[in-house]
Amino acid sequence: MENKRFIEELALRMGMDKDKTAKTIEQLSEIIGETVKEEDCVVVPSFGAFEPKKKMERVMTHPSTGKRLLVPPRLTLGFKPSSTLKASIK
Repeated sequence: MENKRFIEELALRMGMDKDKTAKTIEQLSEIIGETVKEEDCVVVPSFGAFEPKKKMERVMTHPSTGKRLLVPPRLTLGFKPSSTLKASIK
């Protein structure tokens, strides 16, 4: 589902206009991003959990040149769906 269609559907179900719905989604993503940057988990009941994961520094070999490169450590975002969401999909 595309972003525009998602916003339209959510606005319809919530009885809000599209602009307010888009702003709400934007603010939600900002809160999740800020919280994950602080290496804290965000749990949305009946939906799932957004968990930060640390990737350690590593050495990799470039496939075409064969040069060894150092990949710096980084923070990635993982999502673990709730059991309620898993059950609704099945």
